[in-house]
Amino acid sequence: MISSKNWPDRIAVSLIYIALSLLAVIVVYPFIHVVAVSLSDRGEALRAGFHWFPSKPTLESYRQLLDYPFIWSGYGNTLYRMVVGTSLTLLVTVCAAYPLSRAEFPLKKLFIMLLLFTMIFDGGIVPHYMLMKELHLLNTRWAYVLPTAANAFNVLVMISFFRSIPSALVEAARIDGARDLSILARIILPLSMPALVTIGLWSLVHHINAFMDNLLYVTDQSKYVLQQIVRQILIENELDPFTTAVNQTPPAPESLKMATVVVSALPVLVMYPFLLRYFEKGTMIGSVKG
Repeated sequence: MISSKNWPDRIAVSLIYIALSLLAVIVVYPFIHVVAVSLSDRGEALRAGFHWFPSKPTLESYRQLLDYPFIWSGYGNTLYRMVVGTSLTLLVTVCAAYPLSRAEFPLKKLFIMLLLFTMIFDGGIVPHYMLMKELHLLNTRWAYVLPTAANAFNVLVMISFFRSIPSALVEAARIDGARDLSILARIILPLSMPALVTIGLWSLVHHINAFMDNLLYVTDQSKYVLQQIVRQILIENELDPFTTAVNQTPPAPESLKMATVVVSALPVLVMYPFLLRYFEKGTMIGSVKG
């Protein structure tokens, strides 16, 4: 505890808190601005300058946005790739990392070098597109989840985490007659929950934000993900004809765009606080014990 007579330390701590408070305002303000503009009426939204809170709050922008049919199909496709894509990523990562983390696995150094090779060299967009075409994955939802199911970086992080688990636990289980799958399911995976949640969160955030694969592999608008719908609204103003047909005096375009940003960011904002402690723990253990 800082003594009341130690004024230099008290001043230093006060300056640190002031600096952190300023940084917090700088980080939080853009989101406050987005929410305030999304809740503002047409006149307030078109006003230039800072927006801290709407003078006349209205939900008209959200009503118009949620009446747009492709918002819901985009949410459904994004939810599909979040659930299926993250599940596949965790399954493939665990199945690849566990054998490579065991000392008795043959040729493990060769396989790890191949993983590293894929992180350095990439075939490019055209070979990827040709591969997806030959696999008949174009214009299907599998195009969102299969190409990203195997990630070399995730596998390497998981290998590092598995190696940090004491080998004595595995040896004791084998003495008791447990096989590799039983050891993995009953011992390794429960101890690896922080790393699994961390990789799962990385995968979730990737699937929520991804839209490049949508641009390359999907042309059916009913299969567009949420971020592609958001891109159309923000860049191409595709929502304008729809809102004009429904309401002769639609909300300001800026309000609609900000409401779109809030709606698209909502899943991450809801999930992240519940997964934060696992995310921090898994990241730190993987970096220190690797």
